[in-house]
Amino acid sequence: MKVLLLGVTGNVGSRLLPALIAHKHQIVGYVRSPNKLSAQVKSNLDSIVVGSATDSAAIKAAILIHNCDAVVNAAGVAAKTPFHSAGDFPAIFAAVVKAATEAGRERKAPIRCWLMSGFGILDHPKKPHLFVDYIPLFPTHKPNYQLIKSYAADDLAWSLFCANELIPKYDTPQYPAPADCSANNLVVQADSPPAWSNKFCKIPLIGGYLNVMAQAQEYFAVLENIVDMIAADLEKGLNSEYVGKRVGVKEKSKFQ
Repeated sequence: MKVLLLGVTGNVGSRLLPALIAHKHQIVGYVRSPNKLSAQVKSNLDSIVVGSATDSAAIKAAILIHNCDAVVNAAGVAAKTPFHSAGDFPAIFAAVVKAATEAGRERKAPIRCWLMSGFGILDHPKKPHLFVDYIPLFPTHKPNYQLIKSYAADDLAWSLFCANELIPKYDTPQYPAPADCSANNLVVQADSPPAWSNKFCKIPLIGGYLNVMAQAQEYFAVLENIVDMIAADLEKGLNSEYVGKRVGVKEKSKFQ
């Protein structure tokens, strides 16, 4: 599969590149500052497109010109609280979604799209609540989720990776992708956190908060395992079970 990757110079994107290569994908790097690309990164990219991650027309053109089947957005950083500036993350998210949708309509086949999101938009056991209703952190993810839900599956084959804490195993990206890091090290579940307990939920008023406080800290993942999961899933194309889903993960070692 040919993949347009945004954010290749960042913490997540730089580790996505070797993972995508390990799964035999061809990668088109979409970057604002090509001078930040190392010689090693350049040698592993099929093509390089220079542009702003908030420019939906440029992203769409990159998808169509390079005949990309998928887009992975690792660009931008979400604000932690409502008191922090939202920065350009919401604009990047919206631009990527718009570009991928319009490109898919022109090609008459939806683009496979992985986007970064947060743990807070997963379902809490007390539906219809989300975790962000109990932990008001990274608030931008909720409107992003509401935006992407408005798109039909025929228009965009999206998945949202719902991160809690991502911990790199290695200080720098490893080439080739490290053999000791794999999606097999993760428990993965759509729309709600895997192996989440309903304990405390029945306590009046504060049960939902106690439920989250007792468990949320256990939901971390090794970054290199995460990117392998995304790269492996892209091999399934439009047949992935995570199309149209929010995806939560947990390390098996902690789960066991």
